[in-house]
Formats: sequence, C-alpha cells, structure tokens
Amino acid sequence: MDKNKLFLGFMTAALGLFLLISPDTFISFFVILLGLAAIIDGIFILTATRDLIIDPQYKLIVTVRGVLSVVVGVLSVVLPIAVAAVVWKAMAYTLAIYLIVSCGMQIYTITKLHRNGIMIRQSMIEVASSLVLALVLFIIPAQTAGHFIVRLFGLILLAIGIGLVLIQWKSRPEVVVPDSVETVEEEKESEN
Repeated sequence: MDKNKLFLGFMTAALGLFLLISPDTFISFFVILLGLAAIIDGIFILTATRDLIIDPQYKLIVTVRGVLSVVVGVLSVVLPIAVAAVVWKAMAYTLAIYLIVSCGMQIYTITKLHRNGIMIRQSMIEVASSLVLALVLFIIPAQTAGHFIVRLFGLILLAIGIGLVLIQWKSRPEVVVPDSVETVEEEKESEN
C-alpha cells in the first residue's frame, strides 16, 4: 500500500466533498487562486520573457501583458477578500476578459518568437489553457450552471478519491503471523 497514494485519495475525496457542500466558497477560492497565478505569471513575464528578442513592439506588448497580469491578479486576490460577495463575480468576469486579452497579446508575441526561431510549444499550451479557464470563468459565476458544474466536478473528484483509497486498501500487503519460528540451527539439530 502506497501511503502517498492513499493520502492523495483522501485529499481528492475531501476536495470533492468540499465542492459538493459549498460551491460558492470554492468559486471564491478558485478566483483568488487564479489571481495568485496571474500575479506570478505577470512577474515571470516581466522578468524572464521581456528580453527574449530585440524588437520594440514585442517588448511593449510583453510589458503591457505583464503589468496587466499583475494588476488583475492583485485585484482578484484583494477585492474578494476585502469586499462583499458580489465582487468575486465581477472579478471572475474580469479575470476571464483578462485571459482572453492576454491570449490575443500572447498570440502576437508567439508569431514574433516563432520568426526568431524560439520554441513556442509551451506558449501555445498556455494560450489554450487560458482560453479554457476563461470559458470556465464565464460559466461558473452563473448561479445555476456554475453550481451544477462545480458540484458535478466535486462528485467526480469524490468518486476518484474513494476509488484511490479503495485500490490502495485492497493492495495493502497481508501480514501473516507464524505460529512458531525455528532457526536454521534448530532445524539441523532436529534432523540429527
């Protein structure tokens, strides 16, 4: 039995149960997590990718995208914590719009990078995942559809978590306790 997989199963089941019981809290938490990710992404953009190629337009677009990412991220983290629950819905839509605008900017920078022979695979994955997250952020704040999706996801996670725990429990090693133990010397003496 792998204790790490057992722990992962319990944590997945607990997260699924959390999503089933309190979807509103999860949605707020999700917006704050995406805000933190936007802050980290903005800092990374400003420090690591701004100077990849020597092109003033590229540098300007990347700088605007990095600053926009940090600002939207900070607002997504601070406002839902400081203000009423209505704000997190507005921040979810703001984050979704930011992700779409950021994708447009990144597609422009991807073409510049590709022309200069720099690998763009990871950037394409980031664009695709940003579009999926934007779609999720547009759907989730809608009361009925959002709660249904979050609860469905919670049910799936709960089932996966319980499945992991059961698999690990069934694959645990069986311990057999012997009635008596004889050493090799005792065995030789009994044969003589």
